[in-house]
Amino acid sequence: MTTSTSARVNNKSNGNSYFSLTVRSSRVAVMITTFFSIALNLISCSPRADSVQPEDTIEVYTISGTRITAGIDSNSTLKSVAPFPIGAAINPRLLSSIPLYKETLQREYNSVSSENCFKMNQIQPKAGGFYWKDTDALVNFAKESNMRVHGHTLIYYKSLPEWVTSFQGDSLAWENLMKTHIQTVVGRYKGVVTSWDVVNEAFEDDGTLRRSVWYEKLGADYIARCFQYAHQADPRALLFYNENVVGKPKKLTAVLALVNNLKKRGIAIHGIGVQMHININTSEEALTTDVRQFVNTGLLVHISELDIRMNPTYSTNFTLTNALQTRHALKYKNVAKLYRSVVPKSQQFGITNWNVGDADSWLRKTSPCEDYPLLFSDNYSRKPAYYGFIQGLTN
Repeated sequence: MTTSTSARVNNKSNGNSYFSLTVRSSRVAVMITTFFSIALNLISCSPRADSVQPEDTIEVYTISGTRITAGIDSNSTLKSVAPFPIGAAINPRLLSSIPLYKETLQREYNSVSSENCFKMNQIQPKAGGFYWKDTDALVNFAKESNMRVHGHTLIYYKSLPEWVTSFQGDSLAWENLMKTHIQTVVGRYKGVVTSWDVVNEAFEDDGTLRRSVWYEKLGADYIARCFQYAHQADPRALLFYNENVVGKPKKLTAVLALVNNLKKRGIAIHGIGVQMHININTSEEALTTDVRQFVNTGLLVHISELDIRMNPTYSTNFTLTNALQTRHALKYKNVAKLYRSVVPKSQQFGITNWNVGDADSWLRKTSPCEDYPLLFSDNYSRKPAYYGFIQGLTN
């Protein structure tokens, strides 16, 4: 049966030109029928503006001669078109409180990471007192939804409970503390959690090891022992080192030296998590250079924390325009294309967005002004960035 849907212009946010499209799903034929000139309507930083077109609206966005066209197959989803797993870092408490959050995850994604609930201050808030409610909820949701689970993170210099920061003991006591935490958490989810960020952000930007409590109490080789303890607890789990190296060449060099040293010593390490908290101005050449160097290690490569700021200068006079939405969409498209083209299939662990809707983003909690960094709006509608990402995953 042939059906048709008329797509209409209904967000008049600036002077960009839009087109009314008619879509025939049987032949995927798109007819441009009407040209509109839209009056200027600046969207201020406050109150918050919804940056999203309704999902039955198909728009053409143009910037610098490049067109981003919304997908015309409404049945397409991220997981249905991607040649590798597409994930989201999630907050399990939102699963039970926001139905659309859960529905969007189940429709679009086939992998989940834990945004915060596996961090030490949340999972072991008291010495020996493990809190499993949130992590169990995440794992059970993933199992019911046929999703892969990536655990983030076992050892981190931040997110430490007070009992750890005030812990008194010699190096053996500290070693036992670290080992017990890793093996208790990994052991509980043995065979269920596919992979772990074993150590997160162990280096400073200048390439030196961060003077964390773990480094101060246990020395520089604590990282290697973390991987050994995790591997002992679940020999089948894939183990990652996770770091923010974008635009930080000295840190990148240090991370490469670390992972190559672990490999040379025969210590189980299977992948590198490349955090990608970037913005619409981030150099794609630099991103490509970084990813290629990680590919050269032979390890799995995971774009582990992807979000893209639209307001990189933290402007309090931020104006959301169609041009910015298009640049945002193009950046998402290019990140996906970069990953597909640079990372060999055998090393593609996947791409993980750092949460789902804009309102869920950590950037909303830390920014002094508005930002719209993710693929979905506050109400979980697909944004131009979603369609750009889809194009990057498929073209």
